[in-house]
Amino acid sequence: MRQGRSFMDSRIFSFTEKKDGVRVAPEDIYDDRKGYGFLQFGTQTAPADRFTGSGGWNPGEEWAKKQEEWSPVLWYGTEDGAEISEEGMPLRFRAVVPENGTYRITVDIRGGRDGLTALMLYSGRRNLVRRDLNIGPGEEFSISYCVQVCPYIPVVGKGAKDDRSIYVTVLNRTGGRARLTGITIEKTECPTLYIAGDSLVTDYESLYPYNPLRNYGSWGQNLLQYFSKIAVSDQAHGGLTTNCFRDDGHWDIVSRNIKPGDLFMMEFGHNDQKRRNLKAFDQYAANLRWYILQIRRKGAFPVIVTSLSRIPGKDGDGYFDLLEDYAESCRRVGKELHVPVIDLHSYSFRLWCDMGPDIYTDYFCDTTHTNDYGALLAAKFIGEEIRRIAADPLYAWIPAGMNTYDGDAWIPDRSQCPAADTGTGASRSEVLKEEHPVLPTDLPGLPYADCSGIPQEQDLKKAMAKGLLDPCILYFHPFGEMPRGQFLYLFFKAAKTPARRSYQGRYCDIYKYEFDAQNVQTALDAGLLDETTTPDDRFRPDDGLTCGELVSFMVRSLQPEADRDLDMEICEKLAADMGLVWDGYRREEKTNRADCTAALVKMMNIQEAGKMACK
Repeated sequence: MRQGRSFMDSRIFSFTEKKDGVRVAPEDIYDDRKGYGFLQFGTQTAPADRFTGSGGWNPGEEWAKKQEEWSPVLWYGTEDGAEISEEGMPLRFRAVVPENGTYRITVDIRGGRDGLTALMLYSGRRNLVRRDLNIGPGEEFSISYCVQVCPYIPVVGKGAKDDRSIYVTVLNRTGGRARLTGITIEKTECPTLYIAGDSLVTDYESLYPYNPLRNYGSWGQNLLQYFSKIAVSDQAHGGLTTNCFRDDGHWDIVSRNIKPGDLFMMEFGHNDQKRRNLKAFDQYAANLRWYILQIRRKGAFPVIVTSLSRIPGKDGDGYFDLLEDYAESCRRVGKELHVPVIDLHSYSFRLWCDMGPDIYTDYFCDTTHTNDYGALLAAKFIGEEIRRIAADPLYAWIPAGMNTYDGDAWIPDRSQCPAADTGTGASRSEVLKEEHPVLPTDLPGLPYADCSGIPQEQDLKKAMAKGLLDPCILYFHPFGEMPRGQFLYLFFKAAKTPARRSYQGRYCDIYKYEFDAQNVQTALDAGLLDETTTPDDRFRPDDGLTCGELVSFMVRSLQPEADRDLDMEICEKLAADMGLVWDGYRREEKTNRADCTAALVKMMNIQEAGKMACK
């Protein structure tokens, strides 16, 4: 401890005998009484909160296989600091600070006798500070950056979590050593960049040993590397829309902490387009304007980022992406209200098209979510674009030459490709999963604040376990109507009916390049649609699903494809025989979300029982 200064001002931690500050030996494991120490490897954080106490690093399957051969403590002390020699294993230090706010972190690392190569440095919830750092023999490397300590909402949770911890992580991803020599934590005043968005932007954990190809990653947790005098607070969260970010408590965190001179960057669209009430040029645009007005009233600066493109679809007219309308809505709102717009969608769509399926799949974990390679590409573009468009005042905080990695692309290592483990010989594009974020489903209870005690609660728990529901949102709205278009998204999760082709234009109220279009085509091709429910060449995607329509979809899906031309009366009779008709069923009444989901769980049970019988 420095003379005359409290922890409120500054604290130094030293991992070598020859440095000032609190001496921390490798065997000094973190505990709450001390408030600092190294983090052990064997502890797995709860699925609902993968960050508190872990810094965003948790054991993977490979760790479970190898932990018996490895010593309980894999790091050790040298004259140059605390070290770890295992490839891809994180050396993590945690220190608790007395209050929320902004802090300057200085990390010192000695090269030692042999030097260090390919060193990765992370802060907080696995926020990248530097990558592929090379420190020569005898050199001393020091870097300072800013962090903001404030509440966040866990992966699953009904309220904000207050973790007043500073996390510093180093690892070597190519087989060399990782080392920490010293860490200084100082209270400071600096601007904070708040990030709002969905699963394309949120912080993701990493399973160790680290594998950037298999690991989900976002551009949001990779922005800190481009700033030296500004903190980044990623408040994005999986499953969110422009509505949910406000209604589920995320906006409240931002609103209570943001101050004049801070910045607010938002990327939404992937989940908004799945909601029929959040159309691109209607309520989605209105919500963007609302956030902009609120941020400006607080004396802060808004920035819009258009949604990262999914892996592009392709039809007879070429490549297409379903988010273009939402990207265009962002551009229009930005122009209208004079807000900087970083057009990540246009850049990423062109990039994936130019790469083609033999290359672009190396940057994705599924058809929507990037791995760490894809996340770094997106973050690099945003950093460069901030400079190019002179996004005021954000560009002033990116020092020239800092972490631009010009001409130094991070090339995916295909030897670590998940497809290589299948033994099928299939290409990566053939085995890449449909949109499927890594979410906990084995929860002790429902995460929704509005479902406790309702009659369908147990069925909803089963739906969660079967992967039908998103555990990341706070409100399920169990008694709200289920729009026909949105229903198909949930239905095909349950029915597991594969899409065969893009939309062919059967109905006049379905646009070819909207999210529901391919689902409608799939329903048509599979014989799941009762033509009497689509009069006047209209699918009616915004109309609430009736109980009869739900029964028709379920019963038809349980029949051989050649036998699905069934009228409503026959469907109802078969449904009653199979136990798919619930109390209160009325053919023409609109079904609510809870009853709809409970019925789909029963349909899945029948499907699974049939498959077992066949086996």
